[in-house]
Amino acid sequence: MKEQTTTSGTGDGARRPGSDVPVSELFAGLARETQDLLRNELALAKTETTESVKRMASAVVKVAVGALVLYAGFLMLLWAAVFGLRETDLSWWASALIVGGAALFVGLILTLWAKSQLKSASLAPSQTLDSLKEDRAWVKGQMP
Repeated sequence: MKEQTTTSGTGDGARRPGSDVPVSELFAGLARETQDLLRNELALAKTETTESVKRMASAVVKVAVGALVLYAGFLMLLWAAVFGLRETDLSWWASALIVGGAALFVGLILTLWAKSQLKSASLAPSQTLDSLKEDRAWVKGQMP
């Protein structure tokens, strides 16, 4: 912290050891430091949130592209499965019904699994929240 000086006393602007600091000066210093602290916390929250959003957006794009490729491949496999079942003397509709039912079941399982994983994802700036809790505890400790 900066060395505090006054213009009263010795005339050279230096504070004498053991002299009292005016309460107004203490509050002014507290106000400045609180503003600096809040400004820094907001900057940290903004940075942390921006990084989280960028990571999540990148992941979503990759998942979407991968899903499209998987979808095309999956459709081909389903088509092959229908033709394969048709070769066992089942009718076309029965083959398609069996393959479609299996695909729906697998899709339901995958969707429920993905939904449970999305619930655990968070965009909240956890480091900033932890830091704010520490700051609040520190401020409470500084108050008489």
